[in-house]
Amino acid sequence: MRTSSTRPCIWDGPSRTPRSTRWPVSTPASRTMSPSPAFAPSSLPNLSDSARSPTDQTTSKDKTMTDQRNGPGGTMSRRGLLGLGLSTTAGFALAGCGASTDTGSGTRTGGGLGQLDYAFSWLYDVTQAGPYIADTRGYYKKVGFPSVKFIPGGPSAVSVLTQLANGTAQFGVSSPTEIVAANQNGASFRVIGALYQKTPSCIVSLQSNPITTPAGLKGKTIAVANADKPAVEAFLAVNGLKASDMKIVPFQYDPAPLVAGQVDGIMDYSTNSPISLKQSGHDPAVMMFADFNYATITQTYVASTDQISKNRKMLKAALRADIMGWRANIADPEEGATLAVKKYGKSLKYSLENQLACNKAEIVLIRTPDTEKNGVLTVTEALQKETVATLGLTGVDTTTDKLFDMSLLAEVYEEHPELRKLT
Repeated sequence: MRTSSTRPCIWDGPSRTPRSTRWPVSTPASRTMSPSPAFAPSSLPNLSDSARSPTDQTTSKDKTMTDQRNGPGGTMSRRGLLGLGLSTTAGFALAGCGASTDTGSGTRTGGGLGQLDYAFSWLYDVTQAGPYIADTRGYYKKVGFPSVKFIPGGPSAVSVLTQLANGTAQFGVSSPTEIVAANQNGASFRVIGALYQKTPSCIVSLQSNPITTPAGLKGKTIAVANADKPAVEAFLAVNGLKASDMKIVPFQYDPAPLVAGQVDGIMDYSTNSPISLKQSGHDPAVMMFADFNYATITQTYVASTDQISKNRKMLKAALRADIMGWRANIADPEEGATLAVKKYGKSLKYSLENQLACNKAEIVLIRTPDTEKNGVLTVTEALQKETVATLGLTGVDTTTDKLFDMSLLAEVYEEHPELRKLT
């Protein structure tokens, strides 16, 4: 688990990019963070004497499904680091991409699809389990790519949107918030699929003092990071509450104050603190925002309108391979977790226990009645409208036609209806 400025495997929800953010922008110095001590489960029973008081964070958080105790020690926010470094007035300039891994032996060819350059939203953790399986099982080759090059994200990586704009990547995963910010500043990107049908945002408490409904927040002390306050306020509003109904204190992305009894709950992600708390012997209670009128997608596949028009064959092939990979991951979560630990993220020294638990939590966000019916990555018209409405509540304004283009997925499933069914 990451405890300072890092966040879930993947998600960049409505609050991650403030409305004032302009695309492209350079990463401000304020978005870098100093490391804080990792959450040490063995020390939790004694935290009442030495627990750190949460301090105010003015930067965006990025919780990740990485096990801080066994994984890398991240010190910067994840995808809140846009790192775009381009000028809207001068046009798109080439920017270097992050380190990449070529997992195949082929190169670009004139007659076929050529190598797929695939930009990830984060490091090599289980967030990318579907692509790992698609690569290992040969699904990319099956759909026409001689090889695939995975380009990891991370604190020092160039934004996925930048890589798509300058051609260093052809395919990638971003967030609705970043896409809207880019489009408001001259770009033209669209969501072409969404892995997470639900937001992982939640209120985490302990079963000894559980918070299970929005009404249960009244009179409670809840730790919330500054960057997440718009989302929390929006969640409260859609449930007939206001911020003054509870006491909000700063959150440093460390569950120690919750365990120590200093707060009644923390605002985090279902793929983060609940898992680390369980694995350290505690019994968390989780209230999902998605269960109480707060609908939004994330971990979104993205393409420019130019790509959608001119490179449909390539995009459809890549989507098809990933669909096959994600279906396999849903059928056997341990396969994807094992690949994250022993192959793709081997150097990061994740624990299999943590990555498997995170993968299972991730699948809950992926597998819904809608995706059971329509296929993984699909977004219904109703969910598109709900996502736009939720973004609007947090000050990120757009419309469905400016954010979504689901035509590629519709064609993939029309041509391959056998992929709709989730095993």
